[in-house]
Amino acid sequence: MQKIFYEKEIDLLHQLKELVSLTVDESIDYKIEDHGVRAVGSLAIKGEYISQEKRHFLENVELDVYADDQKIIDHQDFHLKVEDFHYDIIDGNLKIKIEVGVYGVEEGENRYIQLDEDPIDEIEKLSRDVETQTINEQVVAEAPEEIHDVEKLQEKIYETKEKEEKVDDDEDLGVYYLYVVLPNDTYASIARQYQVDEKMIRDYNQDLNLDAGQILIIPYAPKDHSNKV
Repeated sequence: MQKIFYEKEIDLLHQLKELVSLTVDESIDYKIEDHGVRAVGSLAIKGEYISQEKRHFLENVELDVYADDQKIIDHQDFHLKVEDFHYDIIDGNLKIKIEVGVYGVEEGENRYIQLDEDPIDEIEKLSRDVETQTINEQVVAEAPEEIHDVEKLQEKIYETKEKEEKVDDDEDLGVYYLYVVLPNDTYASIARQYQVDEKMIRDYNQDLNLDAGQILIIPYAPKDHSNKV
């Protein structure tokens, strides 16, 4: 078994005075792919708390976990299950840490995934260092290629936000996945997994060197928002 820990902050407008109840339930489907199995679903975080009166909240955490055939011990036993969760009340809001067990696979290093309220904020953080290094150079008439790459990334971020605001728009304006790099991962292997052009992934991440634990931005292929075990 392997464990994945999801951490999420739930904004209750700083009004949580007392937590009455808290549950975490998983809802997961399993898909057999060419070289492994993919678990897709969500964790439903439900609770009741007291501010001025009793109130309820519901937060969903999207899951997409891929297990390669080489790492699966028993295909029939492969499944995800919520093992435990812990919470803290911080300044009237809730912070929860959920432990998910991945069964039917070889033991591996535990994974820790920090979930923001808005996935776009995570992408913006990933590109922030590059942006601060190049922002003063944008006044140059002939900007270097690195700046153009950052501008493309910024355009994609804003397009994703526009899609969330215009729910009825049928045109797919772009979706991004956050991928945690594993040991021995390469741009080529990640591109095959997501069926995305390798050069596109390199461009979106400024051709960074891949280190285990690093987060990559994966452009929409289309395929699912994924974590690999």
